[in-house]
Amino acid sequence: CHCPVFCPKMEWDRVEQMRSRVEMKRYTVENSSSKNFPRVFSDYDDTWSMEELREKFHVEIASLSDTDMEFDMIGIDASIANAFRRILIAEVPTMAIEKVFLVNNTSIVQDEILAHRLGLIPVFADPREFEFRPNVDDESTCSESNTIEFSLKVKCSRNPKAAKGANHPSELFLHSNVTSSDLKWVPLGDQRRKVSKEEYK
Repeated sequence: CHCPVFCPKMEWDRVEQMRSRVEMKRYTVENSSSKNFPRVFSDYDDTWSMEELREKFHVEIASLSDTDMEFDMIGIDASIANAFRRILIAEVPTMAIEKVFLVNNTSIVQDEILAHRLGLIPVFADPREFEFRPNVDDESTCSESNTIEFSLKVKCSRNPKAAKGANHPSELFLHSNVTSSDLKWVPLGDQRRKVSKEEYK
């Protein structure tokens, strides 16, 4: 089409690009917001239809393991896909560190920051094996049926076997970095016998 001023085909293609594509440019991301609802564009019937959703929407699983799953949702608006994401975050049961009791912290990380970082560590445990504890502030309600306990005891000391001229902290010191592998599970009650496969971590 070689129309100098207005070309319906070019305009149609531009609108279709805005409706169906997210453009990643050098400094911006365009068309990321949803426009698939009625009366945004003329000549388009974007009325929501359950039949159309059933026909076009499908999920393709890219990878699946014991700890994670990656999948693509195809034929669905980004806002609906984001709603699914938020539902998964809110509704899929998980376990995390909620209460942290500090005895002696001499690191450069403040107590509040350390407690927050511990709370971000995913706990390898099946929530279905535990009961929900309604009052988390009442320590007397803690039991083996609703609580997992971990201890963290790490001391940074000089490495006597460090090579002469070494200047990296990982070479000069022992335990210069603290990782999630330093958390040790402390079984409560009969938890050791009940765990069939491996320790909680």
